Amino acid sequence: MKSISIVTAAFNECPGIIQLANEWLAFFDQHPDISEGEVVICDDHSSLDQYESLRDAFKENHRVIILRNDVNEGPGFSLQKAIKQAKYAWTLITDSDGQFPIDNVNQMLQALENQDAAIVFTHRNRKYDNEFNRFGQKVSNQLCNSIFKSQLQDFSCAFKLVKTSLLQSLMLDARYMNYSLDHTGKLLNSSAKWIETPVTCRVAEARKRNISSEIKRAKNRFLYIVYLFLTQYLKKNRVIF
Repeated sequence: MKSISIVTAAFNECPGIIQLANEWLAFFDQHPDISEGEVVICDDHSSLDQYESLRDAFKENHRVIILRNDVNEGPGFSLQKAIKQAKYAWTLITDSDGQFPIDNVNQMLQALENQDAAIVFTHRNRKYDNEFNRFGQKVSNQLCNSIFKSQLQDFSCAFKLVKTSLLQSLMLDARYMNYSLDHTGKLLNSSAKWIETPVTCRVAEARKRNISSEIKRAKNRFLYIVYLFLTQYLKKNRVIF
């Protein structure tokens, strides 16, 4: 049996994140192979009424830990803060928008039964985003696999199940939307054994953003991939650890 901490970052996500946390707790309670579970949510300085709604919903529930940033710090920063608070043997990283149904954990646990691994990466059956971002994710996947000499089908998928001791030992540094690339790259560098399994996503409308926002996101993704390349290059040439 496994004990699992679910970690996520939320920004103005109420009441959706409250419903999700309750779904996750119910999943723990009903699962024969999960002995203990908790939910750690880092609120990234949402509006006060949103934060208070989240806090008050779980005020008497010791299995839900609510953290809050003093200012908006970004999802990568918030996830790292939540990861540090995880106390169970395994940590499940997930988004707070509900795109990953919790039932996907069944597939991940089944994969672990067949292979001894410290990391379960996942690949989505479909990415519900606009064409521009899907193209960017496809290119990113190819570039990152080339950098790390890996063959992951979905390098940027945030949904991961990792041994907590390993995850907490990583020096994570992506502050905003590159956190999934950051987590995957650092985990691959750990040399821990990993497996990859498919997961399903809830149907969602393609996200609509203005062109300036899309360009900024693409620029940040490109710069972070350059950073990953340079880091790997310097490690290979024994310039850095």
